[in-house]
This record gives sequence, C-alpha cells and structure tokens, in this order.
Amino acid sequence: MNTLAARNQFRNGLMALVDRNYAEAAEFFRAAMDAERNLSEAGRCKARSLSYHGLSLALADRPTRQAIEACEMAVRADPDDPDLHLNLGRVLALAGRKTRALAAFGAGLALNPDHRGLQAEAAKIDRRKRPVVPFLSRSHPLNYGLGKLKAALRRPVGTLRQTT
Repeated sequence: MNTLAARNQFRNGLMALVDRNYAEAAEFFRAAMDAERNLSEAGRCKARSLSYHGLSLALADRPTRQAIEACEMAVRADPDDPDLHLNLGRVLALAGRKTRALAAFGAGLALNPDHRGLQAEAAKIDRRKRPVVPFLSRSHPLNYGLGKLKAALRRPVGTLRQTT
C-alpha cells in the first residue's frame, strides 16, 4: 500500500466514526496503521491512526485495556496533538476513570484552550462523588446529611469549617 491508500483508509475510518459504525471504523484504522507500518522505515504507524483505532475499539465494544493502551501510546508518540488527548480522555471516561480522563482533557486544553471537543467532553464529566445512599437522589435529606457527616469525618482534627 502507498501513502494515498493509508490516507484513504484513515479518512474512511473517520467517516465510519461519524456514522457510528465503530467496528467498521476500527477495521479502517487498523488497515491505515498496517499501511503506515509498511511505509515507515522504523515500522511504526502514525500516532493519529493508533489513537483513533483505540477510540473506535472502545466505542465498538467497551473500553478494553488494549484501547486505553493504544491511546496512551499515541499521546506518548505525539504529546503536542490535542486531538490525541481528546481521544484518550474519551476512552478513559468510557472506562469510568474520570480523574484520568479529566487529566487528559486538561493536558489537551493546555495545548489548545479553545478546542471545543475538549471543552465539551471535560464539561460532561460529573466531578462529584457517588451519593452515600446511591438509590436515593442527591438532594434527599438522608444523602445530604450523611454526605456532610462523611466530609466532616474526613477533615483533619482541629480544622473547623465555617458555615454561612
């Protein structure tokens, strides 16, 4: 395969992602990675193909360790690309790793503060902890009171918190 074929595979993968054909997108990105490896003297694929392959794997089925590692490797290979941080954050968020996802989004926003995708994904993540009694709403008096008590017990001894 030549460079044009690799680009076409990558473009087809992006179109499949937009159409939510995630398994098909993963196959296109895999083909693009294989083509890039064949063209590279070092036998490496490009970071963007690797990152999008990881994202499409996570969206197709579930965020496996393989999908997370693919996105992490892509970020290590090209740490200055905010889109790679976006993909890593999305995969981590799908895996339920909110703290790491927020860190990935933050790293991407540090590179490009105006990146709308990073801003939107970072805003989606709920930064609050689970309620003490999960089957009750957050605003339920029992959850509210137990949450306050739990927070008070976690504070170091001797520190007071003023209430307004």
